[in-house]
Amino acid sequence: MSRVTLFCLPHAGGSATIYNKWQKYLDNSIALYRVELSGRGKRFNQNLYNSMEEAIEDIYYQIKPLLISPFSFFGHSMGSLLAYELCCKIKQQDGLDPVQLFVAGGKAPQCRGSERKLHLLPDDQFKRELKKLGGTPEEILGNNELYNFFSPVLKADYKIIEEYEYPLRNNRLNCGITVLNGTEDNIKAEELMAWNQLTNGKCNIIYFKGGHFFINNHLNSIVQLISETITLECMRKINFV
Repeated sequence: MSRVTLFCLPHAGGSATIYNKWQKYLDNSIALYRVELSGRGKRFNQNLYNSMEEAIEDIYYQIKPLLISPFSFFGHSMGSLLAYELCCKIKQQDGLDPVQLFVAGGKAPQCRGSERKLHLLPDDQFKRELKKLGGTPEEILGNNELYNFFSPVLKADYKIIEEYEYPLRNNRLNCGITVLNGTEDNIKAEELMAWNQLTNGKCNIIYFKGGHFFINNHLNSIVQLISETITLECMRKINFV
């Protein structure tokens, strides 16, 4: 069985480093690829994205050489939307589907469109919204110098999320979708169940205790779930063939 590449995509304002600890918990049959978005981390000196289309095009060509082997995606929050759109891009360009798509803390793409335009808020209001959501360190929100350093990335990411328009597609994905969410997150159940409409495969919804950033407190359980699901899917496909 070929090693499966797990592409991991961060939340708004996040970088590839948020997945640094994952490899040691993943099964040896899974290779971790932490996708670095433009304008942060090792790509700090590159331009931020202006649209979802621009982000998908950039990431697609970053990971394209690795699509010769089986692959899966994990995305948290903004990363869930990026992961789905990348699956659609790969299906269109290469005729390939992932072994499994994992989305966390993200409503189904077709349920978007009524987002508040947080990226247009004045800084004081934007900070308050970030604090409500959690995930942004208090050291950043409480320090003007640090905030001014990170806020362009945050606002650029919120912009591409809030201006995203779901494109109607005739073709569904041919893979399972595992939807993870926090019990205290404000995403509605029907917005999570709507992921089922995007695939011909099975769609499972699993809750973890916590809010929008529940993944920070359930690292072992989530990575173990990912490893087991990918392994089972690979075995199922081998047996089916």
